[in-house]
Amino acid sequence: MPNSITVGIIAVALIVAVDAPARASQRIPHSSGVITIGGTPHPYHTEGSGVTCIVTGFAPFFTQQFSDRLKQHIRFVYVDFKNSWGAESPRDLQKITMDSLVDEVDQVRKALGLEKVCIVGHSATGFVATEYALRHPDHISHALLICVEPFFNQEFRAIHDPFWEREASADRKKIKQQLDERLPNETLRSLSPRDSFAMRYVRNGPKYFYDATYDLAWLWIGRHFSMEVLDWYMNTIAKDWDPRPRLASNRVPMFVALGRYDFNVPYITWDSVKKTTPQVTSQLFDKSGHFPMIEERDQFDDALIRWLRDLR
Repeated sequence: MPNSITVGIIAVALIVAVDAPARASQRIPHSSGVITIGGTPHPYHTEGSGVTCIVTGFAPFFTQQFSDRLKQHIRFVYVDFKNSWGAESPRDLQKITMDSLVDEVDQVRKALGLEKVCIVGHSATGFVATEYALRHPDHISHALLICVEPFFNQEFRAIHDPFWEREASADRKKIKQQLDERLPNETLRSLSPRDSFAMRYVRNGPKYFYDATYDLAWLWIGRHFSMEVLDWYMNTIAKDWDPRPRLASNRVPMFVALGRYDFNVPYITWDSVKKTTPQVTSQLFDKSGHFPMIEERDQFDDALIRWLRDLR
């Protein structure tokens, strides 16, 4: 492990060993240490074993989302990135751009001494994974996009908003109304920005899960992330993001995991994109929302392991 990596995004390195047996009873290797990122020491933790793949986003949030079975095939390296997603007080926020985020992923690849990597992204932070695949096709073996929006502009919102009204059942809408009443805006405004965001996520559970009563509070409680960076990312960096013209010349094998009950990223937004993007394999999980790796864990594992195996 290098002594210094200059990055501005949480990255997770995974190693995919598709021939390893998938028995959850096997011992999962762990290790930890400290690396210097942007001049600041950062702890990291690894679990699993195999070939490297970098995951974009809130890395510490993934430790419980991926199964022990996957950790027989994948080695995760979690970096607690303090000056970006997990910043206490972000420095030079305006210097964080999509260019810099993608470049930081490539710096991780180089620092780890890897010629090629796989890359994984979930939800909106997965835009960075998509961009890395498009900008560095010679250094990426495959990309896994879990419930990642294919574009993020007015056209997306025109599909997104009616999808809930049209597809959500009356019972699901009733549960959402009850959560709105239990966690009203005035209550959420009294919380810190981070806690308010987390509880809004809980309040929107019917839009994120097949099980409309599922409570994701366990993922957020006790975990730090920077709302300043997240707001900057969503409202400035990702605003009007649309890679579709470049996806039409994509050369990287991509696996797109989607949930039928994901009202945050309606699966239908990928319909036309899949037709014009080479090298895309998609899987729709019929009893999942925004987190198929949680709701349909075995099916998710099966699909991912099979896809990786087929690419060999």
